[in-house]
Amino acid sequence: MSQGALPENQAAGALLGRKFATALVVFHEAVGKLVGLSSVERKCIDVLQQLGPVTAGTIAEHTGLTTGAVTGLVDRLENAGYVQRARDPNDRRKVVVRLLPNERMDALMAAAFGPFVEDMANTAARYDDAELRAIADWITRTTDTLVANTRRIMNLEEDPDASAQPGRPDTRH
Repeated sequence: MSQGALPENQAAGALLGRKFATALVVFHEAVGKLVGLSSVERKCIDVLQQLGPVTAGTIAEHTGLTTGAVTGLVDRLENAGYVQRARDPNDRRKVVVRLLPNERMDALMAAAFGPFVEDMANTAARYDDAELRAIADWITRTTDTLVANTRRIMNLEEDPDASAQPGRPDTRH
């Protein structure tokens, strides 16, 4: 299949998706390594940068990870000095996770993502508004599918006999 060509069949489409997923995972693994974190730890920080201070449950909702996995993840990030647990100022019964200032990580992220953001803007400029809407729709549906399947897989780790169907997104619309 040539670059830019539509997949000729479902197998070719699956291969294209696998190549995209591999490139995405390897990219985020490299970014995580740059700052001394796993890709999952780095993406947890990304969620906190997007949402601000949130509960571990909210991190779980946005990543598809179990609350137990998020607890261990937050423990590692807290021990490394990236985040801090604090009482929610609006509800003292809740504990939120918040990012700590980190100039070194900010500088490394700017070095990693500055050129990437520029390259992605150049890529997006090749498409008209209708095409960009279709791409945005595909990314949204793919993200929903990934999060749902991450939850499904995490549940299989906890209960291998669990059904593989609950929680799957409806991608037909």
